[in-house]
Amino acid sequence: MKGIKFTYENNSFEPDKEITELEELKQWIQLLIITEKDKYKIYNSEFGMDFSDITSYRLPRSVQVSEIIRRLKRSIVQGADHVVDVKDFTFDRGKFTFTVVTDLGEDVVLHV
Repeated sequence: MKGIKFTYENNSFEPDKEITELEELKQWIQLLIITEKDKYKIYNSEFGMDFSDITSYRLPRSVQVSEIIRRLKRSIVQGADHVVDVKDFTFDRGKFTFTVVTDLGEDVVLHV
């Protein structure tokens, strides 16, 4: 089955463009992160992220960031094909950058 390229920057599908397995993986991870867990019945209960229990309490920022990283890493490694590891997390001005190590011969750097 051929995947369809989706561009999050302008919220549009590009059905005429070929998409690689690496691009499919990147799209899946981006969708996982922006989808609120248990909000949409189309996704199973393991898909999506929920950080409301972390951010709603007055926890130190370092604790919040550490827990968000732990949840992101666990969800990506357990849910995505071809992912070997998730590493090199940085957090700056509300945005995370991290590297997804794959068995496809290339790594993916994401900024979310």
